[in-house]
This record gives sequence, structure tokens and C-alpha cells, in this order.
Amino acid sequence: MTWETIRNLIHDEWAILLLLLLWSVAGVAVICERIHALWRVLPKSEMFKNRVIEAVERGDLAKAAALCETANDPLGEVFGRGLRVFAKTPQKTAEAVNSQRTVALAAFKRYLWALGTVGSSAPFVGLFGTVVGILKAFQSMSTAGTGGFKVVSQGIAAALVATAAGLLVAIYAIIAYNYFVAKIGAIGVQYKVYCEEFLYALGDMARAQAAPAGAPQVLPAEKSQPA
Repeated sequence: MTWETIRNLIHDEWAILLLLLLWSVAGVAVICERIHALWRVLPKSEMFKNRVIEAVERGDLAKAAALCETANDPLGEVFGRGLRVFAKTPQKTAEAVNSQRTVALAAFKRYLWALGTVGSSAPFVGLFGTVVGILKAFQSMSTAGTGGFKVVSQGIAAALVATAAGLLVAIYAIIAYNYFVAKIGAIGVQYKVYCEEFLYALGDMARAQAAPAGAPQVLPAEKSQPA
């Protein structure tokens, strides 16, 4: 394909190629944003979880709450809500933690819908450009009254560039989308484990605090009366 053919294709199919370019830029932007957002999430969350559980095991709920308020970690909101609910209605702590964990995982999926849309629609946009290009090629040949295999093949080859561009955009977008879905799934499994450890620590602390008050009192032995 000559540069003249490419220039003619860009001139004729600029709308389709511009749309594919916008699709490509959007896909790359989402990929970069998600890589930045998910970078080292699990190691940082594990370190934060260990600090909060350590404070809870010592019975220092004030320090645990302070860690949650100042944390730059998605688990901060999850554990923070759990501590607030535990202070008022301890029996609803697990429900609150699990619901907030769902919200945190939903935030990890931000903009993935756009990446999935790019991956699924880009081939059809390219195919649409190819069909339009082939129709224009046949229309030009019909109007000019000339044709032949060479003319037809050149027109079809030029039109197929749009399909190739659409497939290229779709391939990397779908690969990135599947990668992020799998990574977020792994984060969700690990977050469930972290939340269970947090709830166990709260339960152990509550039982330890309630044990002295509810334990049966041992009465001292009665002194023997002198005969």
C-alpha cells in the first residue's frame, strides 16, 4: 500500500479513523488510571490490616479508629465503619463490614465499563468503515465506468485498514479488561480474608472484656468455728 493510498483513505474515512483514535486514547487512559489505582493495593492493605488488628487486640479501639480515619487505603473505610457500628450495635458489625467491603470493591471497577465498551465496539466501528470504503470504491468504479481486479483489490485493501485498526484497538483493550477483572477478583478474595480477621479480633476483644463481669464469683471458704 502506497502513501498516496493511505492519504486517500485518511481523507475519505477520516470520521471512522478519528473515532477509532478517540477509542484508542480512551482505552489507554483507562488502563493507565487503573494500573495506578491498583498498584501495590494488597501489600499496603495487609500492612494497614495488621496495624488495626494489633490495636484491636490490645483493646485500643481509639487508636484503631484513628488509623482508619487517617489511612489512605480502601480498607480504612471498611474497618472504620465496622468500628463505628461495633461501638453502637455490635451484633450488626459483620453486616456493616461486608456491605462496606462491597462498596470498596465496586470502586476498584471504576471505568472498566469504558474499557469493555472500547474492546467490544472497536471491531464493529472498523468493520463499518471498511464496508463504507468498499461501497465508495464500487460506486467510484461504476461512475467512472472502469474497473478490473487491480482497481477492486486496491480499493478493498485500503478499506480493510479500518478493520485492522479496529481489531488492534480491541485486542489490547480486551486483554487489559480481562487482566483487571482477574486482579480485582483476587483483591476481593483477599479483602474478605482481611475482614474476617478483623471481625475475629473484635469478637475476641469483646469476649475478653465481658468475661470478668460475667464470670462466676468464687466465695472464700468459711472459717472453721472453734469447738
